[in-house]
Amino acid sequence: MNNKASNSNTNTPTALASWMRGLARELELQGCQPAPLFEQAGLDIALLESPEARYPVPQTTLLWQKAVQATGDETLGIKAIRHITPATFHAVGLSVMASETLEQAFGRMRRFADLVTDASAIELQTTESEFIVELKLREGAQPAHQSTDGFLCLLANAGKGLGEPGLVPLRVELSRPAPQTGNLEFFEKSFAAPLIFGCETMRLVYALATVHTRLKGANPLIAEHLDQASQAAIERLKPVNSVSRQLRTWILQQLEHGAPTIEQAASTMHMSARNLQRKLAEEGTSLAAMVEDIRQHEAQRRLKHTGDTLTAIALDLGFSDASAFSRACKRWFGKSPSEIRQG
Repeated sequence: MNNKASNSNTNTPTALASWMRGLARELELQGCQPAPLFEQAGLDIALLESPEARYPVPQTTLLWQKAVQATGDETLGIKAIRHITPATFHAVGLSVMASETLEQAFGRMRRFADLVTDASAIELQTTESEFIVELKLREGAQPAHQSTDGFLCLLANAGKGLGEPGLVPLRVELSRPAPQTGNLEFFEKSFAAPLIFGCETMRLVYALATVHTRLKGANPLIAEHLDQASQAAIERLKPVNSVSRQLRTWILQQLEHGAPTIEQAASTMHMSARNLQRKLAEEGTSLAAMVEDIRQHEAQRRLKHTGDTLTAIALDLGFSDASAFSRACKRWFGKSPSEIRQG
């Protein structure tokens, strides 16, 4: 039975099949054969070796439930991520490893959500003193707690994975119920940060200084090349008729007039603003996120590979002036446009 899923049906969220490889290996480690559980959930286990295959999220949720029943281990999601490598996320994972700061790394990790699943999206927020990484579920999506446990733990351990084990969150907010008493210590040790259960949100909250600390393994040149490869991988996983793919070229053409509104975008797609927002959410993105990604990609490309003036680039990308563009570059890359061009 081959149940390979693609994003062509945006009514059913999907997940990267290779993401479930970690679960299969953890089951084997615990002496539980994964193949029968995959079959019971209606999933083709052979797709674990296909880098771009997708599984329907409702069936992966069923798989997690059966795996927990078979092992009696509610910490399975956290344990499964120890079998996940950066290569699981294609070039996106490798580009994260070359980031200059955690803030930049999380900017790239937003693309993890695009690759891993379209059932959720990562949103980044900055306050006067804190940096917030929030995992937001698509409306109607109900992934297993173990799935979000693992993904959030992976994000919370980003500093450790980048060779900076001291760069940990101030706190972690989880929507799941508190684990059984015997497993609570494992959760606390795995996240290496204070945990709050039963929240309305799923968030990692960092001190700003933490995410602005320069990482020892930073390699901007490699990160730039890998960013281009990762964007290609993400676009390849989208169906040709996806709304976000259709909008991308139009947004780039409109930026010189400023960031387009959802009403303008909806008009060009011949649908209501509400309907467009819903369709983009189904594809794990939003108009604002697309504008931000396009601006960031184009800024890096033009600063590195053209002789265009900073003012020309700023205006073409819809910024009011070169100063606003410079602030955006500082946020994206930790450098001014001139530093990026010289580097």
